Amino acid sequence: MAKHALIFTSSDLGLDTPAWAEVLIQVNFAVWSHYLYSEDALDEVSSQAGILLVDLFDVKGEDVAELVAQADKLRRQFGFADARVPMVAIADSSIKLSEEQMKPFADVLKPPLTQDLIANRLTSLMRLATMRREAERRSLTFKRFGVGLPIVPPPRNLDEQSLLYIGAGAAFLPVQLALPDTVETIAALTPAMAMHYLDIKPFDALVVELSDYNEHLIEFISDLRRNPNYFSFPIILVCHKKAVQDGLAGLAAGANDIVSFPFSERFFENRFDILVREERYRQQLRKIFSEARLLMPTDAVTRLYSEEFLKSHLEVLQQEDAGASVTFVGFDISFDAVHEKRGGNRLPPALLAKVGRLILSLMRAEDLLARLDNGYMVAFFPDTDLFEARMALQRIRSIVQLSPFVEQHSSRAVHVTLDFSLHYCDTRSPDFNVEQILKDLFENPVVRF
Repeated sequence: MAKHALIFTSSDLGLDTPAWAEVLIQVNFAVWSHYLYSEDALDEVSSQAGILLVDLFDVKGEDVAELVAQADKLRRQFGFADARVPMVAIADSSIKLSEEQMKPFADVLKPPLTQDLIANRLTSLMRLATMRREAERRSLTFKRFGVGLPIVPPPRNLDEQSLLYIGAGAAFLPVQLALPDTVETIAALTPAMAMHYLDIKPFDALVVELSDYNEHLIEFISDLRRNPNYFSFPIILVCHKKAVQDGLAGLAAGANDIVSFPFSERFFENRFDILVREERYRQQLRKIFSEARLLMPTDAVTRLYSEEFLKSHLEVLQQEDAGASVTFVGFDISFDAVHEKRGGNRLPPALLAKVGRLILSLMRAEDLLARLDNGYMVAFFPDTDLFEARMALQRIRSIVQLSPFVEQHSSRAVHVTLDFSLHYCDTRSPDFNVEQILKDLFENPVVRF
């Protein structure tokens, strides 16, 4: 996903951006600004923003309503509303938005604007927007094959949530107080106890408190991420000041977000709600897509989408006015029983099917995995840049290569290795050519690891 933010400002800054935007730049966002009352049209770069921010700092209370209305007007005028691009208000703590003023915004962020808050909150909102766009695209593709996809509703019963907590316990009561009374919170003293709870009942998220002697908790996070059942499970770190380095290690191990302790109750509740909302929407998509896939053209061996379906879906995407940034991934799969790497169509069919199903289970619901007519597997990652794709693929590879496979009609264990070739492109580019991209993935890869 391209981290590209466009800031609507209440004063004309020219080519500059607000001072607080430096926080965004430090977490690798490309940032541009546009004066709310400018008569200039957006340039091509700004029009491709993945998220909109409205700067309400240093704005008088009586001017807020007019500025919010103007920002909402520009969002629609420039096509961001049609493209499902989220808009977020950046406001001083003294600013109070009415319920009506809150409607255009996916979120409202107030100081302190830390790097972690900006990066994780905005990334979650952008990913949720991607899922909604992909649901609409997939629906159009399914219709081409005579199958209607129901509209995916927003997650329901968000008050009915269950949270698992593990750690020393200093932040347990503040976490409980920050969340609505309808959220059930259960505490575990050890990773073994936490795993026991996870095995016997579903949870919406995990909170890990980091203070002293955290190595076992970091390893617990890593173990969860290697488990396909918890591949995208929301994990929030509550980090004491003396455990900052462990907090960074926890993020590297797969946690979604980090919150410094002590924290604002409103901030924690909002962050928890966004992560749960994102995961529940992803689960709904996965269920609907899985059911509809059974009625689509699929590969006879793996039951993944066929090349016919993939190309039809890409045609739908190309017809969008907004377009998308896309990463294609070619999978080179080999087994220890095979002495030289060969195309997927020459590998043992039963093993190939098992590996394909495992890879599919580790991918996000909005991603698509297909098997081409030449036997190779190809993944399609919408709104995903090369860095984000590599991170996801590294996690997939670590799980697949540690998973036990057995040869058909044999008890001999088989080791599977994965290599990837990647191609990043924009569907709005005039040289976007699906046939050439799929061919180059295996014959002339641009990026391979």
